[in-house]
Amino acid sequence: MNESCDIAFLGGGPAGYQGAVRAAQLGARVAVVEEKFVGGVCLNRGCIPTKAVRASADVARSMRRAREYGFKPVEAVPDISAIIARKQRVVTSLRRSIEGLFQAHRIDLMEGRAVLAGHGKIELQKNGELSVVETEKVVITTGSRPVGLTVFPESPRIFLADDILDISYLPDHLLVVGGGAVGIEMAAIFRELGSRVTLVEALDHILPHEDREMAENLLSILKRRKVGVHCGATIDSVVKSGEGFTVLLSDGTELTPDTILQAVGRRANTEGIGLEELGIAMDGRYIVVDEHLQTSVPDHYAAGDVTGGWLLAHVAFAEGICAAENALGRESAMDHRVVPRCVFSIPEYASVGISEEEARNLYPVSVGRFPFKSLGMAQALGELEGLVKIIAHAETDQILGAHIIGAHGADLISEIALAMRAAIPSRMIMKTIHTHPTLSEAVLEVSQALHDRAIHVPPKGTSL
Repeated sequence: MNESCDIAFLGGGPAGYQGAVRAAQLGARVAVVEEKFVGGVCLNRGCIPTKAVRASADVARSMRRAREYGFKPVEAVPDISAIIARKQRVVTSLRRSIEGLFQAHRIDLMEGRAVLAGHGKIELQKNGELSVVETEKVVITTGSRPVGLTVFPESPRIFLADDILDISYLPDHLLVVGGGAVGIEMAAIFRELGSRVTLVEALDHILPHEDREMAENLLSILKRRKVGVHCGATIDSVVKSGEGFTVLLSDGTELTPDTILQAVGRRANTEGIGLEELGIAMDGRYIVVDEHLQTSVPDHYAAGDVTGGWLLAHVAFAEGICAAENALGRESAMDHRVVPRCVFSIPEYASVGISEEEARNLYPVSVGRFPFKSLGMAQALGELEGLVKIIAHAETDQILGAHIIGAHGADLISEIALAMRAAIPSRMIMKTIHTHPTLSEAVLEVSQALHDRAIHVPPKGTSL
């Protein structure tokens, strides 16, 4: 069976499905080939499932804190099966929404594994049957998968990042290997659900690519929540021991977790899909693209994790749309200079731009800080843990980076990202009236602090 279209997307994850919808808006006949589920890792295994389970963890935390809010103590007993079932309902609902969008836009969703079989030709394999899709343009959006370490044996109690939220039990002692975004999120979530948690990071501090001061601030919060943390340590050996494991770290520590999560990175899904045969240029495992997301082969584009760079769903959204527009003759270019990031720990950590360390190596800088505990809404909500930090160029007042730890930090960072994107100096945030009482006032206050005009921070050398 042969089918044809104007543009085909290899993968229905964040880059693929948003690019497909944009292509349909531009009037193209669109096909999406997806081996598993539309929405990709983000919807089915990563972003959305994690936030759904984190919402349950937030409820557990609120229940334990009931006395602080004027209620008699409430026992918070998590039902992991019910929590995972709720997560799956959220995922299924959103997946159906995307499938509904495809139907509304007349996008042809094809199930199976796609392989590039020549210029303008895609072979679709499903259940041993082979069909061919002929297309004018191709966008490769096959995503990525988690990787593991060879030191770990095969075991149903050793998980990769994409599988941990299908767990059928609540770990007694969870060992999280990797102190990046995924590791931090899972450590925070399972600790709030009641597991004992130990986190191991090979480098000398968690979130090694983020601002050092802010990473240390978040580390202090995790330790107050009784998450054990070992930085600068690696896994020397792992031995199965009854229902659990005996794990020896390079610093001499011995741990006895019953469950292990490996959160040590991801690998692009670029093998076995015909890239080499077609002559598409690669940089290691990643597809080389220009600012228009075009590969080295005409009419072939790539977007999302397969291109390397920021392995973030919201970057993949933008890249998928950009690739679709360029493939269909609309001039569009990616600008990765302003990319907000977020770690959905409890509390959240969000950032955009560069760290204070990076900034001081490049520019004359001024730094403003504002603690959540000085904010009226944070006090009202009982969310006192947190800090907002903005790094600006001391001469031009352009924002170079911003970092937020605190409730709804991932929402608050967008205002600063917009200011950076539009080259708006920090004083314009200071001059913008912010609604009161809101957490967004923390961004206003830190902008004031940059100009020595913070209202709710005492003068230097004094304290409240």
